[in-house]
Amino acid sequence: MFLTKAIKFLITRKRIPPKSKILDYFKVRRKIMPLPFFAQIEPTTRCNFNCVTCTRTTLNPSRLNRDLTLEEFKIILEQIPSLIEIKLQGMGEPFLNPHLEEILEYGKKQKISFYTITNGSVLKFYKHLLQYFDFLTISFDSSSKENFEKIRRGAKFEEIIENAKELIHYKIQHKLKTKIGFNTVVSHLNYQEINAIVELAKNLKLDYVGFVEVENWTTPLEKEFEIEREFIRESRKYSQEIKNIIENVIKKNNSFTQVSFYSSQKRKSICTWPFYRVFITVDGFVTPCCIRMNPQVFNFGNIFEETFEKIWNGEKYLKFRESLIKDLPNPVCDFCPD
Repeated sequence: MFLTKAIKFLITRKRIPPKSKILDYFKVRRKIMPLPFFAQIEPTTRCNFNCVTCTRTTLNPSRLNRDLTLEEFKIILEQIPSLIEIKLQGMGEPFLNPHLEEILEYGKKQKISFYTITNGSVLKFYKHLLQYFDFLTISFDSSSKENFEKIRRGAKFEEIIENAKELIHYKIQHKLKTKIGFNTVVSHLNYQEINAIVELAKNLKLDYVGFVEVENWTTPLEKEFEIEREFIRESRKYSQEIKNIIENVIKKNNSFTQVSFYSSQKRKSICTWPFYRVFITVDGFVTPCCIRMNPQVFNFGNIFEETFEKIWNGEKYLKFRESLIKDLPNPVCDFCPD
């Protein structure tokens, strides 16, 4: 009864309540937690880019170029029947997974809402898959060819723009309701282009453009931590200026294209990932969130080797949640997102 009310509370309002509400509804101090309704699943670790802000290079070579299969996807849905939303994204380009279409088709039959973020490089070959997504976001970090290709190494600026145009045309032509937009990781390398990126999104008739301050996806447990942190420190010097620019853009924006901003505020005390969301890697590991996704650094178990319910309500997850609630030392989360 209590747990049913919790799920209904979240679904009917289509928003996430404050952690105090989650504690009230989910009674996290108890052993049993309701299964999550949102999962971010890594469809592949293949990628044809080598972006400056991506930590894919930290992955063990044995985990590279792996694809999630339909059978593995079915196992995940069977293990977590509570799922209603799935974001297909991880350390790779989703559209490089050869099983993607059958995964989407099966998921839609199960009434799943799908989201994804793509680098946009191969979209012209997969326009027909747009019908399966509620939201499709293209990573787009610069309005200039030179800087875009410098940040998103391996990309061709004109190709991404053309693919975005074709996708919008296909959406209109087939009267699809899918929302299409840009996601921009903002750093000292591109913050001066914020206005230009918004104008480009408007000209392309995109539904939205979201700005996210660059984050450190490594932890003190990894040798790359300090190297990544130097990049973050440099970018944080411009945090207030970035915030001011975007707030001004949002205030003046009166177009069809919506603009949003996700800042670099400390998240440990307000993070709700371990309570209602889950990240599952391409090889089945359950990790804390979409930022701390490397299972070789930390994981709760593998959904292909044991039941998800046992993982979700296991002692390791329980202690992890407790560390967030009581603000106990936790090397996985203490420095997030810096």
